[in-house]
Amino acid sequence: MPSSESHRSSSAQEEAIAWVVKLRSGTCTTGQRRQFFVWMAKNPENAKCYAFFDAQWRNLDQLKGLDFPVRSQALRYRPRRQRWRSLAMAASFLLAAGLTAFTPDGWYGWEASYATARGRHETITLADGSRLELNTDTEVKVHLSHWRRCVELLRGEVFFSVAHEPGREFAVMAANGRIVDIGTAFDVYVQADKVSVTVAQGKVRVEANDSLELTENQTLAYNRKGSFMLITNGSAANLTAWRQGQLVFNGRRLDEVLAELGRYHNRQLFIADSSLGKLKVSGRFHINQVDSALAIIASTLPVNIQRPDPNRVVLTSR
Repeated sequence: MPSSESHRSSSAQEEAIAWVVKLRSGTCTTGQRRQFFVWMAKNPENAKCYAFFDAQWRNLDQLKGLDFPVRSQALRYRPRRQRWRSLAMAASFLLAAGLTAFTPDGWYGWEASYATARGRHETITLADGSRLELNTDTEVKVHLSHWRRCVELLRGEVFFSVAHEPGREFAVMAANGRIVDIGTAFDVYVQADKVSVTVAQGKVRVEANDSLELTENQTLAYNRKGSFMLITNGSAANLTAWRQGQLVFNGRRLDEVLAELGRYHNRQLFIADSSLGKLKVSGRFHINQVDSALAIIASTLPVNIQRPDPNRVVLTSR
């Protein structure tokens, strides 16, 4: 059970597990069920312990289609006779081994979800030592087990610093592609029409409709159908400058720049004339200083800044 709940006595835990096993044995009598309800009512802690271990047993039952040592041995200890000695053996095994199946290093594994709000940046350290830096408006699901490490990037952008573990793959699922770590640090950005992968150190293998390895300072994008797009060579430091609170643009279209700035703020940024979107922007901007960024853009491009209301900014032709 969770270490933060250490106040639960070991005797209550063992009794709770024994009751879980006994009630599910198929041989429990009406009298024994009455004893169970008396035990439950005796102490609120008993009911809490029973609920916890009964949920764990249901987790084991959900794996009926799988075959691995923890589940097989745990289910093998279900008693066929009404003997407390057999129940104690089952209880001890479930406590010592069955529950560990649901840890980050266990056979079944451990899952968690993380998300950041717009404008927020958060770093998550996993049980294996890998670090996930979540950019603004990002959501991931993590699954760690004895066999593999998998992160599903649902939206947003993450910089991965992966702890190398031979024999336990680290993979990122994003849209219709899969990015496999080969001992490295890399960035994955899910956009409306594509997924971009940038390698900061080492190598990754990108698997979609095709499979391709990327090395340091290479960027590859694939579309929502899994088709590879252009590979570019550039500065991974510039592409991941958001980790230091900055955005760096080198000849980027104005409409793309505004879309990137808008990721970090609730303020809506518009272009009055679509032809302005083709104008090119270069510069380094602070994520938290959108007004300063807009002022620099207006001073270097033939555009004016209009603010119809506090939450809307419109760029018009000068």
